[in-house]
Amino acid sequence: MTINRISHITVYVTDQDEALAWYQEKLGFEVCMDNDVVVPGMRWLTVCPAKNAATQFVLMLAREESDKSRIGTNLMTVLSTTDCIGDMARLAREGVEIIGPPEEVPWGISGVIRDLYGNPYNLVGPG
Repeated sequence: MTINRISHITVYVTDQDEALAWYQEKLGFEVCMDNDVVVPGMRWLTVCPAKNAATQFVLMLAREESDKSRIGTNLMTVLSTTDCIGDMARLAREGVEIIGPPEEVPWGISGVIRDLYGNPYNLVGPG
């Protein structure tokens, strides 16, 4: 088989600038692409963890009703961190919704947040 990685995760949003600000300010993500060349007439906006463009999050403007029904319905996405407890404390101070405080699990430290649209993210770091 030749499938070897996830390259993009699509997150439907109501406002790309609002979503961009949240992912940059709260998660520290960087802009990978922001143009209308990839798909003419549509803003192609992707962000990624700092210095890691291998996995990009597409902040896709929901235009059609079928797209709008997808806002906030992504499955759990796991984000790796070197300091889960510290990151979760910072995110809580910044008003990010914490739905599962950091706790020790067999694979390290794990905590769960929601983004501004309700999508869940599991932050996992070493124990």
